[in-house]
Amino acid sequence: MYLRRIIVGIVALVVAVGAYFGWRTSVEAGVGAAAMAKVVCSCVFVDGRSLASCRTDDPPGFESIPVTIDETAKTATGTLFGIIKRRATYRETYGCTLEP
Repeated sequence: MYLRRIIVGIVALVVAVGAYFGWRTSVEAGVGAAAMAKVVCSCVFVDGRSLASCRTDDPPGFESIPVTIDETAKTATGTLFGIIKRRATYRETYGCTLEP
């Protein structure tokens, strides 16, 4: 009985630590996706460069974050893990801003 409680306690601790690190990873991934969306939006719509040209300036570690451009809506969307998406929109008077 005592061994069972120890095992349950260890499993609960592992699950709690895993959940915490999963949550922290999703927060940090959102920041990375938002940063790339903003940088690419500014580069394409403010500087007038192509997406391929903008991607050559990516900081180390950010080149693996996929970014898509919507020319008609003037948006850039950074995506990580296929589920975390952040979008930056270009507005004439404000430049590129992140959407909530």
